[in-house]
Amino acid sequence: MRKFIIFFLFTYISSFCIAQTYKYLGVEDGLSNRRIYAIQKGPKGYMWFLTHNGIDRYDGKNFKQYRLIDSEIEVNSMLNLSWLYVGVDGTLWEIGKKGRVFRYDAKHDRFQLVYKLPDEVVKGNPTPVSYGFIDSNNIVWLCNEEALYLYDTNTEKTTVIKNHIGESITDIEQIDPDHYFIGTDVGIHHAELKDNVLNLSPCNWLDKLKMQVNELYFHKANRKLFIGTFQKGIYLYDMNIHQTVELNVGLQDVSITRIKAFNDKEILIATDGAGIYKMNVDTYECAPYIVADYNSYNAMNGNSIYDFYVDDERIWIANYPIGITVRNNQYASYEWIKHSIGNKQSLVNDQVNAIIEDHEGDLWFATNNGISLYSTKTKQWHSFLSVFDNGNVTKNHVFISLCEVSPGIIWAGGYTSGIYQINKKQMKVEFFTPSTFGDCDIRPDKYIRSIIKTSDGSIWSGGYYNLKQIDFNRKNIRAYPGLSGITDIKEKDAQHMWIGTATGLYLLDKETGKYQCISMPIESFYINALYQTPDSLLYIGTSNSGLLIYNHQRKSFEHFHKDNCPLISNNIYTILPDGNKSVLLSTENSLTSYYPAGKIFHNWTKEQGLKSDHFNSTSGVLRKNGNFILGNFGRSNRVPQRYDDSTQL
Repeated sequence: MRKFIIFFLFTYISSFCIAQTYKYLGVEDGLSNRRIYAIQKGPKGYMWFLTHNGIDRYDGKNFKQYRLIDSEIEVNSMLNLSWLYVGVDGTLWEIGKKGRVFRYDAKHDRFQLVYKLPDEVVKGNPTPVSYGFIDSNNIVWLCNEEALYLYDTNTEKTTVIKNHIGESITDIEQIDPDHYFIGTDVGIHHAELKDNVLNLSPCNWLDKLKMQVNELYFHKANRKLFIGTFQKGIYLYDMNIHQTVELNVGLQDVSITRIKAFNDKEILIATDGAGIYKMNVDTYECAPYIVADYNSYNAMNGNSIYDFYVDDERIWIANYPIGITVRNNQYASYEWIKHSIGNKQSLVNDQVNAIIEDHEGDLWFATNNGISLYSTKTKQWHSFLSVFDNGNVTKNHVFISLCEVSPGIIWAGGYTSGIYQINKKQMKVEFFTPSTFGDCDIRPDKYIRSIIKTSDGSIWSGGYYNLKQIDFNRKNIRAYPGLSGITDIKEKDAQHMWIGTATGLYLLDKETGKYQCISMPIESFYINALYQTPDSLLYIGTSNSGLLIYNHQRKSFEHFHKDNCPLISNNIYTILPDGNKSVLLSTENSLTSYYPAGKIFHNWTKEQGLKSDHFNSTSGVLRKNGNFILGNFGRSNRVPQRYDDSTQL
């Protein structure tokens, strides 16, 4: 599925600010405390959060809090809330620095205390456990400098082993059933646990490393150990060549808090203060991936990451001390660009009614106050026909249609019977009325809603009263009487045109001028948008009647609406192909990707991070590079938005 990355909203500032698709969960949503220490996903799909107050379970809508009870006394100090694990059998475990081990009892929906360190070990020692861990053998490790307490969850027996390392253990990473990497506050060791005896395996490359180890991650496929430290960056131990190397990735001055797999070839590195980085396990190329942006709406909201969980397309982030931040990679990230009052280097107006890309890849926006041109090479804006421009040739500043009729020549239509021609090279504007061409006596239009250029070079213009075919070079014009209230025009083939109107769909024979009304199985005939696929299927976006797909050869329709498919609105304003396998649909409160092969709909709404809604009809374009730009009608403004696979306009 195509990933849509960028979203533009033009309102009141001019800077380009990149954001991602995020959802925030805090105490106002039911989270017991904003301080999250660990995240896990249980076997039934619930998300579990170890918080400052206890353990929270989240089902996607609601939170449920769980208390940890020891002899009818609630243990809720942070010393009892340290680590949260899911065992190999799917059991959820909580381990605290006080030496208590809790297991989730799914049958009774509670956490049950199954083991705790002897009183003589705990007495006088506020933190008798430096690190708690459960391995693939279902053995819980409770570690301190003197001993290792190994609790077998299957037999419920405990074995005490002397800690021959003599250092405070901070992390353990299992290599295979018997071998482990053990990180401490002064270094790292390779060890074997066999017959309840922990034997150190000498490794000069590891033993000579002197650092405080915070986090270990072993990539089993590549047999590489990634070592996260306290303010000494990332180190790598390659078991294939038995060498250690410092990875200079710019994280030497921060504390590494967590390292986990992102996919087969990449890992994510969480930090306390620098957000989350992404690293390739083969090339070691590393770059910021999820970093706070305090200048953007719906951006990442903090850089102190205690834990995270990669859950298919979502990443659940313990963002200390803010709460839970959920990044959803299934949906588009978006970028807001906002109009700056008095700044000519911004979009001229917030209400965008039409968007096109010209032959040079530059972007044109028809707005309620003139037309904006954005140069993708120079990153400069230029406006035409707005109230801010001197020497205007018109008092009308509302434009609703755009077309590049020849290289560098742009036609713009608005609430007038004439058309404005912009010469991009000369930056000049002219006004003309096509109805004055030849001897045609054509009733002046109230507006020009659609302008397109067909494969034979003809220009078609549709308005309130008229449908016209224009040959500007020869100053010829042909009107097609009987068709009015034009909303969209699309070329069917060399002989025919699809004409969408406020009263239905028509198939026009260009040569004879005869047209056929296509009988549709819907109540509302208002057409918002048309799109014809390469195999000649016609997508019809309607007002209040959903989406129709018309097979002209078979004279058959498929009808999708909110009562028979996942569409959440019956108003389809824009239809754009992604150039691959799906079609993008915009409604007044969502974007929807439709996959014809499986007849699958994926909605993107405010629940998935889409904060703006009310998309405007005809305001959309698929760029040559595969990116989308869409116009929308926001809370109070009609605005363009862009979705693409890059971070550049």
